Amino acid sequence: MKSYSRLTALAFGVWFAASSLSAQADPGKAATAKKKAAPHQIFNGYAVPEARLRAQPIKRSSGHIEMYSLNAPKELVSVDLYNADGSYNDDAVEQLTHLWRCRRTETEKSIDPHLFEVISQIYDHFKKPIALVSGFRNQRRVTSFHYVGSASDITIQGLPDGKLKSFVEGLDTGGMGIGIYPHAGFIHVDVRPEPSYRWVDYSPPGSSDMGQPKTKRPRSPNT
Repeated sequence: MKSYSRLTALAFGVWFAASSLSAQADPGKAATAKKKAAPHQIFNGYAVPEARLRAQPIKRSSGHIEMYSLNAPKELVSVDLYNADGSYNDDAVEQLTHLWRCRRTETEKSIDPHLFEVISQIYDHFKKPIALVSGFRNQRRVTSFHYVGSASDITIQGLPDGKLKSFVEGLDTGGMGIGIYPHAGFIHVDVRPEPSYRWVDYSPPGSSDMGQPKTKRPRSPNT
């Protein structure tokens, strides 16, 4: 009996030592396992320090815009935002405002024309039609920049959303909100009072929580 107990203890000691050596040989294994087990943070956002904003003035866009709504991809809107004297072209603004309408209620609202200037900068750079995922939203959350009429969710077919987001960030001299939605497949762009804001939102497509913080903490509204 004593011999059996000694053999059991010896076997346990060998197993314990081998396990310890294995853990020491691969110290990152446990950390990797913890990372895989940790839940993915759905929303992450921050106010942009002034030092990270564009310092140089932006050359005025051509004013040309080619866009369509994902709800009606065959209805391409092609407009020139400016008149010859540099003022806004009323017909172009009207067409874009109609494109931006709330698709749920068909309600239209005046859109901040500075947002159209940003959209024109995007078109000038990529030379591809821009898809409008969401423009004005006639909704209860009146703090939303979509409700205010200064926001857009956009994407460009064949262009990675990360590349689109990086370019738009380079236009920000202050007073812009820019977010990316990797699971839904678009970026958000708005014009707003300073400070500028950035975020990543991993909400699934169609989620009512898009653009909303998943923890209770004060921050700038972003959609």
